[in-house]
Amino acid sequence: MVPGFSLARTLTLPFLPRFSRGGFIRQGKEREAVQDQVQSLGIKCAGVDVPMETLSGGNQQKVVLARWLLGNGRLMILDEPFQGVDIRARREIGTRIRASASQRATLVICTDPDEALEIADRILVVRDGCVVAEYPRAGLQRDELLAQLAGVTPQPAARPLLPQGATLV
Repeated sequence: MVPGFSLARTLTLPFLPRFSRGGFIRQGKEREAVQDQVQSLGIKCAGVDVPMETLSGGNQQKVVLARWLLGNGRLMILDEPFQGVDIRARREIGTRIRASASQRATLVICTDPDEALEIADRILVVRDGCVVAEYPRAGLQRDELLAQLAGVTPQPAARPLLPQGATLV
């Protein structure tokens, strides 16, 4: 988030070339895309030109999510997308993440087991940089996941999250 930027500019900043021609921003095209995202995610605001700082934390979180949903990437990585949002916003965000996951690979990192159970098709439990358990979402019970997170269930041999010598960029 850039202090002082409007909701619209925050949302479209990474994609300005898409909304520009000859070095000028086509504001009508930009505004249309922003309005679609605001409506789709249920962002509550007085208008798309309001400063980001005037939005609630949940609505700020939705704008950040909307920004990356606007992109055409093949992979979307979201770190704690539900943090600081109320239950209604959480459901709206979850619905959009699931819809996006049908169009691109989506990795959601979360520390709340209930959020993982709500959003995931597959859950990986990572401890000390190693995957210690992997579950398909279907049939996974909350108690089973909590036990695995607490490390109180028998575990198969842990495998590194990344191959030996590999680094994340």
